[in-house]
Amino acid sequence: MSVLSRALGEGHWELAALCLLLGMVEVISQLSPDGVEGIIEVLDGKKG
Repeated sequence: MSVLSRALGEGHWELAALCLLLGMVEVISQLSPDGVEGIIEVLDGKKG
């Protein structure tokens, strides 16, 4: 069982949020600068 699924199952919301943030950082670190900019725009609500 993953740390994320275990944290969610046990109601450890801060740990679950940290797992999600770490996953985002891992994915974003592999993107091109344009890709990162696009993600920021989407999260900010400025794009599609």
